[in-house]
Order: sequence, then structure tokens, then C-alpha cells
Amino acid sequence: MKRNSTTYRKPTACLQNRNLAAIVVTLLLFISAQNSQAQNNAAKAIAAKPAIASVGDYVWIDNNKNGIQDAGEPGVPNILVVLYDSMLNTIASKYTDATGHYRFDSIAVPALGDKTFIVGFSNIPPDYAYTSQVDDANSKNVNSKLDPISGRTSPFKLHAGSMLTDIDAGIKSAPGVVLPLTIDQFNGNYADGVIRLKWTTFTETNIDHFDIERSADGTNFRQIGTLSATGTSNSNIAYSYVDLMADKGSNFYRLAMIDNDGNYTYSKAITVGVDVKGISVSVVYPNPFSKRVEVRINCLKSEQITIRVLDNAGTVVRTQLANVQPGENNIVIQNVAELPGGVYYLEVVGDHRSMKTKLMKQ
Repeated sequence: MKRNSTTYRKPTACLQNRNLAAIVVTLLLFISAQNSQAQNNAAKAIAAKPAIASVGDYVWIDNNKNGIQDAGEPGVPNILVVLYDSMLNTIASKYTDATGHYRFDSIAVPALGDKTFIVGFSNIPPDYAYTSQVDDANSKNVNSKLDPISGRTSPFKLHAGSMLTDIDAGIKSAPGVVLPLTIDQFNGNYADGVIRLKWTTFTETNIDHFDIERSADGTNFRQIGTLSATGTSNSNIAYSYVDLMADKGSNFYRLAMIDNDGNYTYSKAITVGVDVKGISVSVVYPNPFSKRVEVRINCLKSEQITIRVLDNAGTVVRTQLANVQPGENNIVIQNVAELPGGVYYLEVVGDHRSMKTKLMKQ
């Protein structure tokens, strides 16, 4: 009897497809691994690359007082130039060379992102003043960048590889600037954690405002406030200003008195001593603020402090605790980006003392 026979063929096509799929998957995994390794290598290269920047350039005599470098206007040697961080901590300083140039190299910045800096100028010759600040896009490479009262630039940002070569400063001849103003009894005293400054004018003509300046060494002053003047008067006018962030030790103050034409002169400098016991607030920055604000607190001992943000009605809208150590403590105030714009007060409360200072939210 003949048996029925059935022939079975191997599924070669199916096996080939499976093998091909496996090869494709393997290739994709290999390519993915190579891409990941390349990204890791790139990240390591960025991290290994020195994160530095540089800034400079020139201090000159602005003979025609237009705030712009013109042909024939010479450079000024031996001007002290100071590089600050955003909190006005000194990072580096140097003097302009014989041609009036300066340069800060190898400035440490984040490998990713940026960092804020300010440049200040001082030690200008007698009978000279800072020239007008010009905001003109067509002359941005040759105009004076500093504020004519404070002698400092506006904050600017640097990132890895930045090379700024246009931070220039012009000075102008200003012999014997005399304003039609008589000032008397400029004094100050420290009490209840603040310094109160007071002064009186006998006469004023065409006076616009006063800039209040403070210094820790009696030489390098910075503006801490502005107060509008009466303008024109032949009677005694009393003014006052409260410094909420006085430093421990000696605080030097002077007034810059500016008329409506932009001319200015300085008052005598006075000294007010501060004997701080406990905590003190030395800097709040930036103020006004938008998304972030930081406070520098000086302490004599380790303790836990309470930081509150109050709105203009006195309602507490933010509270946080912070552990501070003896010396300077920089603390970021949390969750302020969502606050609506307006006036706020920052209150710092320690074991034996509390302080309050005014904030502005943009």
C-alpha cells in the first residue's frame, strides 16, 4: 500500500525577515549609543572648556563734552577701574595704561548661562567730572557708558567667550562748578537700626534734585537714593533721607546737587558711625526687582532668622526661614516672581533685632 507523503519546506523567507529586523534593531541601538556618547563628549568638552570672558576699553577727555570719542581727544592714564559683580562686590581692579586703555581678562563666568557685572571708574583728576551718558545706537562703540553721578555703568551680562571692548568712560573739564544753592547743617545720626540724614538749604535757583551717596572708605561713593528739590526758593527748606541699610562701622555720606541743566556739585562728606548688635541688612539687589531679589545680611552669631515680604498695606505675602552664620550671608528671597507690581517691604527678624527696608516690584 502506497503511503501519502507530504513535503515540508523550511520558512526561509520568514527567518530572513526576522534576521533583517534584528540587524536593523541592532544598528539603531548602536547609532543611538553613538549619539549619546557624542552628546556626553560634547557636554564634557563644554564643562572642560574654561568659562571665562573679558571686558575693556578706554577712558578719555571729552573736550567738546558731547559724550562721544572724537578725533584728537586724548586718553587718560592712571584712572582706577573696578570690576564688580551684581551685588557690588569687587572682583578685580586696575589702572588705565599710558594710553587710557584697560582690560580685564579671564573673568570667571558660568559654563552655561551668563553672569551680571558692573564697571566703576574713580580717581579722576581734580576739576574734572564724568561726561554725559549718551544712549545712541550709532555711537555705541565710542560713547561714555557710565552714569555721570555714580561713576559706574549699568549692569551688563557676560557669558563664556564674551569679549566686550566698548565699556568706555569720558571725563570733562569742570573747574569750579558753582550752583545757585546754599546748603547748611548737613548731618546724620544712627538710631533704631537706621541712619537719618538731614540738611537745609537757604536759597535754591533752578535746582532739580539731590542724589544721596554713601561710601565705606570715604573715597569710593555710590548712589543710594534721590530726593527732589524744591527748585527755586529764598527761604529755608529742610530735607531728610533715611538709610535703611547702613553698614557696621563708619558710613560716609555726601550729596550730589543737580540743577535742571544737568550741572552738579558735591556737598561736604560727613561720617556716621554704626555699632550694630545682632543683624543688619547691607544690600538688597536688584531693587526694583522683577523675578528675583537677593538680600545680604550681616550677623554677629549663628542664628535662625525670619524673612517676611509685606505689601504696601502691611499684609505678609511671603515668609521664609534662613540659618545665618557670623559675617555676610547672601539669601535669595523665594517665590517673588508671581507678586504683582508695586511697593513692598522686606522685614528681617533675628533674636535681638528686626529691620525693614522698602522694595519695588516691576
